[in-house]
Amino acid sequence: MDAASDAPLRVVLLAPATSAHTRRWADDLALRGHQVTVCSWHGGPGPDDWRITSAPAGGGRPLRVLRAGHWLRREVRGARPDVIHVHSLGVHGALSLLLPARPAVPLLVTPWGSELRAADRHPGRALVARLALRRAARVVPTSREMAELVASRYRILRSRITVLSWGVPDVLLDVGHDADPRVTRAKYGIPAEATVALSVRSTSEVYRTHEILAAFSRVARVRPDLFLLLVAGHQPVHAAARQAQEEYLGLLRARAQDLAGRVALVDQRLCQAEMFSLMRASDVAISVPRSDQRSSSVLEAAAAGCRLLLSDIAPYRELLADGLLADLLPDPLVSTLADALSGTGPLDAADRLANIQLIGQTERGSLKVAELERLYRNVVRAGTM
Repeated sequence: MDAASDAPLRVVLLAPATSAHTRRWADDLALRGHQVTVCSWHGGPGPDDWRITSAPAGGGRPLRVLRAGHWLRREVRGARPDVIHVHSLGVHGALSLLLPARPAVPLLVTPWGSELRAADRHPGRALVARLALRRAARVVPTSREMAELVASRYRILRSRITVLSWGVPDVLLDVGHDADPRVTRAKYGIPAEATVALSVRSTSEVYRTHEILAAFSRVARVRPDLFLLLVAGHQPVHAAARQAQEEYLGLLRARAQDLAGRVALVDQRLCQAEMFSLMRASDVAISVPRSDQRSSSVLEAAAAGCRLLLSDIAPYRELLADGLLADLLPDPLVSTLADALSGTGPLDAADRLANIQLIGQTERGSLKVAELERLYRNVVRAGTM
């Protein structure tokens, strides 16, 4: 292998700067010595080791899109990337269509499951997804089910699809499990001796938080030890989405008043380490969307030692096929989740250790970013042949 194959790469991530996934990939790539530029429709907090640039704001949508095209092409010329990686097929998938039809450098696309599901209902989104995927030198979903969807529905050659999980950051896997969870419980007002069920996804309709609360309400009387912990999650950038989130949270708070002392809603935004501490202080983790990919939140909850209560969907069935121990809940969700909660408790020591070891061996973040780096080098090499 020649020296050039180990040279740092110049990478442009066309991705939402506020996304934890974007920032983690950028951090990890920069840590490995690569020059990273994140081009985002909206701005975000400035990092130390990589650069953020955002589309010009102001003006009506047609004017802003026109200005965004000039901005994006200028930024790409300035960055002189070896590879461009588009994260998500929403607005950033649309932005990728403002690049030349035949990009001078390889283009990769990581589709997010929620956006491909939304494309099922919106012809405009489906068109953006189809055009962006067909431009890609490689499509990089996080689950085998999503890879099959991309191949069958969007007619992408399977040879151009690489499944790559986001994994779990090494810093979480290596933190150890000897910390006293009572300290974290006290911080958030959780009873020290309670059996804690944590909804590990943002509070929203997508993650069916109202159904989770309804299921908990059914069993709260017969399980006086059970405590439900909900996390508001990140605040959306778009005003309409923020308003919808506030309305959803308002209804949730009103319903939770009947369960005072049994339910807590964490309103503040949590960093990754704080969320992992909550997972380690919990006995049960709940993730029950109607669709998903290989969720980092679920993997982290497994690494924290939680019992997993998951919706019965293909990406989660993949996790069980790969050896993860979890309970799958079919619809109707309120009934099946209530039944599961009525008898739930911490995993026994052997099962807990088995999940922790599985995630540590197969989902370590440093291994995943090394796979991504190899993928970048392979597509760059193929593009220069």
